[in-house]
Amino acid sequence: MNKPENPTPERVRAIADEIHVHKFGGSSLADAYCYRRVARIVTEHAGVSDLVVVSAAGDTTNRIIAIADVRESQPEYAATLLSSLQRFQQGLIEELLSGRLLNQVMAQSEADFARWQQWLIGAESIERAELCAYGELWSSRLLAALLQKQGTRADYIDARTFLEATDAAEPVIDTETSRSQLLSRLGPYPGTRFIVTGFICSESGTGRTLLLGRNGSDYSATLIASLIDSRQTTIWKDVAGVYSADPRKVERVVSLPSLDWSEAEELARLGSPVLHPRTFQPVNRDRMVISVRSSLKVENQQTRIGQYDFTEAQGKVLTSLQDVVLFSIGLEHRGLIARFESNQLQPLVSWDEEAGSERFYAFHQNHLDYIRNWIAISDAEHHVHEVSGYSMIALVGARIQETKQFSVLRREVGEQELRRFSISENKTSAVAILGQKLDNRLLNRLHSQLFNFRRSVGVLVIGRGNIGSEWIELYRQQSDRMNENVDVRILGIANSRRLWLDYSGVDLQDWQDNFERLARPYVLTELLRELPNAPCDELILMDLTDAGSIAQLYPSFFANGMHIISANKRAGSAEESLYREIRTIQHEYKREWLYNTTVGAGLPLNYALNDLIRSGDRIRSISGIFSGTMSWLFENFDGKVKFSDLVLQAKAEGFTEPDPREDLSCHDIVRKLLIVAREIGAQLDWDDIDINGLVPEALRELPLAEFMQRLTELDAPMQALWDSAQKERKVPRLMASFSVADGRSHARVGIENISVEDMLTNLIPGENIFVIYSDWYHDMPLVISGPGAGRKVTAGGVQSDLHQLLARIGVQPH
Repeated sequence: MNKPENPTPERVRAIADEIHVHKFGGSSLADAYCYRRVARIVTEHAGVSDLVVVSAAGDTTNRIIAIADVRESQPEYAATLLSSLQRFQQGLIEELLSGRLLNQVMAQSEADFARWQQWLIGAESIERAELCAYGELWSSRLLAALLQKQGTRADYIDARTFLEATDAAEPVIDTETSRSQLLSRLGPYPGTRFIVTGFICSESGTGRTLLLGRNGSDYSATLIASLIDSRQTTIWKDVAGVYSADPRKVERVVSLPSLDWSEAEELARLGSPVLHPRTFQPVNRDRMVISVRSSLKVENQQTRIGQYDFTEAQGKVLTSLQDVVLFSIGLEHRGLIARFESNQLQPLVSWDEEAGSERFYAFHQNHLDYIRNWIAISDAEHHVHEVSGYSMIALVGARIQETKQFSVLRREVGEQELRRFSISENKTSAVAILGQKLDNRLLNRLHSQLFNFRRSVGVLVIGRGNIGSEWIELYRQQSDRMNENVDVRILGIANSRRLWLDYSGVDLQDWQDNFERLARPYVLTELLRELPNAPCDELILMDLTDAGSIAQLYPSFFANGMHIISANKRAGSAEESLYREIRTIQHEYKREWLYNTTVGAGLPLNYALNDLIRSGDRIRSISGIFSGTMSWLFENFDGKVKFSDLVLQAKAEGFTEPDPREDLSCHDIVRKLLIVAREIGAQLDWDDIDINGLVPEALRELPLAEFMQRLTELDAPMQALWDSAQKERKVPRLMASFSVADGRSHARVGIENISVEDMLTNLIPGENIFVIYSDWYHDMPLVISGPGAGRKVTAGGVQSDLHQLLARIGVQPH
């Protein structure tokens, strides 16, 4: 690309307002599978012009350093390590790319490693920093090519082409030059996702490669975002934001929806593995928000760090460090103390010993090498003393002394080997230095005493027809009891055209009138990108529609962190390929999908089948009357009442689907049969089922209104069915059956004539009945029966699914 001209002020403003920055670390790009996952995240969660900052793939930087370290002392070993690095990098290229892109990126890689070979034998000079830069260069180049292969407009940018700095222990960025060069690079290419190298910049005037140091890629991301004045930087890690404690040490932690800048910076200062202090240095705190999210499972849990007008006094994070070292200097050595305190490291806490003659500084062991090097140079007379064997516990949160948790922490650490307890200068942390190793049992006990979080769950309801309206009313009646132990909020209500969305929770009093007043047009695929920003620990999509278009989006719902409760049969009965994709994405992202109301309305059929299978039983066959609508029709059909009149009555009372042909053609029953068969692990698709419906071919494709006008054309054939059955002292019933024999599935839906003494002919109108034979129930079947249609029982089934889902994700209401 030719060097572009400076963008107009309008374009600069558009860049600032529209472009967000995303950052992926090395663990997010560890192998080909990870690259594909990141590519999916970029296409689904990044805007079309967003910037993506990447680290070197996996342990590439460590491999490069190892090669550099042994190049002169062990040249053969260095050659072996270089060969291994080349196989790793080029293996990624071969696995991820094909055709022209494969040839192009592989040629670039071959050129890079040819230069490395020359350097290895001393025929080429490459500085150590430039060697390390290759890791980020390879990552950005490969990810951009992978996105191009998938049809996305993408390119990569070597940050050294715009990011200039003066060499120092921490390079000092030339902000104005870097900003101008970056804006000129981005300006002409709206709609292109640029992949940018993290960790590296160039020296002003010489072009030498400089490294931005530890956590340089996180710092690169916020630095680049600040250069374009972006509103948001998302840092994708292997954890879903910042937790109330380290989940590796403490059970039942929760992710925090938000942190104020002061809280986040204090947590970073105290050694958080998720946050690093340098990340915050370039940030415009009045404008930018930093979001920390998980790239391993993209879900709604995330932590948004920003400037909040009011932050309540609350301890949010219990953090700890296992290995803390104390350094002490006699108070008489004031010059040495001044020099020690002027170095670049800030201690966890420092103090003068009461009635003593020493000043103490507590540091994490990660800083030992730096401090010992400083002491070796600056303390020739050995006045600085080092003592190890300490640990730290700290509680971080705004106005920490005003919280009830403060006294709890002070009391509990006072019962340990307490060496020092102090409050940070900005009042956002209480820090305890202990003369003991930390026990995870202590941390778990402290966490349980300090926090009693009510986890938050947001619900998006799609569908406000019969079932949706009934369920919302049921939820409104039960919401107070449900919210005693968990914060469940309906964030939005939508139909096919309009959405009413409120992250603080929609007001359900007079909700129908409010919907008409406040709902706005929306595009569901665009809403998917926004919903993960909702301030909730968990997100639930409630699909109370009969829309195939929504069922097709289930993989995206799961990939965006949503659990699903579905009364919509379209997903569970989709074509086998879509169904398998839905299940694959659901399991990959560890989301829950409950759909008990899709078969039998509120009956616990799916729960019963799952219990049998988990217990080791094998289902052999399931048959019965699967449709409450058809049950109602046939129990009321006695050869005297016109069948068409019964259909009209059933539709008026809400027993049928909006288009009764879904019931009469048996499509609705087939969907239920597919859902049940797949629930027990059978491979079954539409073409595998023998279907005999009730709608003549001439009526199948008519507009609904015309079909309803010609409904009487069903009366003669239905009367003939009745008369034929009566001759055998039987009655017609619309049956569904499924069985497995010799590893093959057999399924049928259609009219069967049943003896008048059979239990299948003596149901309450609208009753479903499921007859289940299994290894355990082979002589006498397991029978589940009850109302199989009606808005109230279906709404109750949806509410039951909600309780079940909350229990599964560890958010159990009373």
